[in-house]
Amino acid sequence: MRISIILVACAVLLGIVANAAYTIELAPGFQFSGYMQNRGYNGDGINTTYKPERVALSTTATLPNDSLIYAEVNYHAWASDRPFYLESAYYDRPLGDGRLRVGKGRRLTFGIVPTFTNRKTSNYGIVSEAATQDRVEAVQYTVKKGDIDWGIDIQRANRLGTRAIGEIPDEADRNASHTVRHLCMREIRGAPSHELELSTRVGKSWKNGLNAGLSLSAAKLDDRDLVALTTSSSTNSLTPGATPSLLPAGTTNDNKLILGLDFALKRPSGIVLQGEAFDFNVSKLNYNAWYLLLGLERPNGWKFYTRYAEQNMDVAPTTNPLSWDVQQTVFSIVQPLNKNMWLQYEYEINSEDTDTGAKVDNNIFFTEMYFRF
Repeated sequence: MRISIILVACAVLLGIVANAAYTIELAPGFQFSGYMQNRGYNGDGINTTYKPERVALSTTATLPNDSLIYAEVNYHAWASDRPFYLESAYYDRPLGDGRLRVGKGRRLTFGIVPTFTNRKTSNYGIVSEAATQDRVEAVQYTVKKGDIDWGIDIQRANRLGTRAIGEIPDEADRNASHTVRHLCMREIRGAPSHELELSTRVGKSWKNGLNAGLSLSAAKLDDRDLVALTTSSSTNSLTPGATPSLLPAGTTNDNKLILGLDFALKRPSGIVLQGEAFDFNVSKLNYNAWYLLLGLERPNGWKFYTRYAEQNMDVAPTTNPLSWDVQQTVFSIVQPLNKNMWLQYEYEINSEDTDTGAKVDNNIFFTEMYFRF
């Protein structure tokens, strides 16, 4: 409660600034903007704690012929080893009936692009983490003609990695026993893939506000990832704590194919319904992840969301947490303060089908102040 009061007080102090335009034109055709997130956390294994989550700064240079250059850098105060991260850096221009984008940024050609607006909740959730969260270095081409939209890209392939469910940044002691790792497609900083990946999506829109699409992503597994799937060691991120490997030694299948289905519906009443489902074929490991989200977005700016998600590994659970099926339920409320600032209250309930049946206490709650400028 005290953290929420502090955040509200900060919001009031910044209110005058936030009501101003949130992009600054430094020179004709060149704009600067950004946002910051600050959170008060409470959860299993920790008392209330305040965290500056991130500050993001971006620049957009508008060029002739409806083209542009965009770059964004994020600063994470809690990441003491590498606090700065290049989120995006790309060139975008019209080409034929669509647009060509070259560089690093969101993948536009696979599933629902998990921007803040699209994903609704502040945290990404286990399905976006598993399939779509990380940026890609790619050549992307997207087209929208009438009620049909489609896109294709060639990118540096995602690698196999993990994320921690129930994690609170910069709380290593608490996270050691109150988080659970799950398998994700990752951009591995400092160790990018040696392979290329192709992604494509075809979607259709209807007059009732529905958009639905089919996606495909295919690549050859990086050699290091195939080794990680089939061997166990304390330094292998896919076998935390030297737990058993996900696949038996000697497995040589190096194919990666992911199929996706997504839909999003928004009605004039403010009702929002969306979902995604992915089928992963990673070497001989076949698993799936899906979610459904229901929301209500009021004309006065208040928003209410709930999302249920699963990642089902379809293997016998072992002491390796990556073999566990995981479930996540999220409740999220957005309270507007003005057009450029809001509070978001989010409760994340996590559960896992462990090898012993024991419960891992990794639920979290946070109050977030979001301020864009």
